[in-house]
Amino acid sequence: MKLSCHNLTRKFGDTTALNGVNLCLDEPKIYGLLGRNGAGKTTLLRLITNYIQPTEGSITLDEQNVWENEKAQRQIFLVTETSYFAEMNAHKLIQLMSEIYPSFDKQQCLDYAKRFELDLNKKYTALSTGYKSVLRAVLSLSVHTPFLFLDEPTLGMDAFHRELFYKLLIESYSESPSCILLSTHLISEVEGLLENVIILDHGKVLIDESSEQLLAQGYCVSGRISDVDDYCSGKNVIGSSVVGGLKTTAVLGEREQVPDTLEVTGLSLQQLFVQLVGSENPS
Repeated sequence: MKLSCHNLTRKFGDTTALNGVNLCLDEPKIYGLLGRNGAGKTTLLRLITNYIQPTEGSITLDEQNVWENEKAQRQIFLVTETSYFAEMNAHKLIQLMSEIYPSFDKQQCLDYAKRFELDLNKKYTALSTGYKSVLRAVLSLSVHTPFLFLDEPTLGMDAFHRELFYKLLIESYSESPSCILLSTHLISEVEGLLENVIILDHGKVLIDESSEQLLAQGYCVSGRISDVDDYCSGKNVIGSSVVGGLKTTAVLGEREQVPDTLEVTGLSLQQLFVQLVGSENPS
């Protein structure tokens, strides 16, 4: 299956949230959707899943428009904070999901809920922010649609639950490969999961390429402050940190011969993201 966005534009009054976005998702892969606050990430996801309609452009699944297309929408899943099931408890939601989505694995969902220690008898509105995210997560990981969209899936979760979510995401993906688009602020936590990175900036696609190609654009060097400064003189430095007498500097560009006094490591996705979007506070 191929999901395509064609010249996708969405305006809210005088504000253009998305501006001529072209994207293609066509194979089982975990994509990262990154961008600063207001870059258009949530708007894009809500357009694809019929929560809102584009101002211009279209979204197609195997060349069929997805707008008000029930058959197409059953191949796509996104659950948001404001979803329609707010007054239901988890038991009822799980039953509803099994009725709507033929691919939904009810037993798997119950098993996941148990591992998260989720109270299935509580209404969604009665859950804490973290457990609302847990409920959305266990539903998402059990639905097994060809396209799965996760918008800040670990919002409010503690560190233990976030680690468990990432573990179960990999398990579910390995057992039932699908196209997963993960939008998150926690870039450093998900970096190892992402096979492809899409970066939105001011409503436009800034980057759409494999993680490997993207991270090959730079590197880090570490060592004594004076040695690092000497090596980096004249290079495109995008960030540095100092601990005691040791310094680590991120460099954008092709790797040159590095002195034996320095250690070379790969560039992190977060470091590169900050440089590309020009912000010290990535979202």
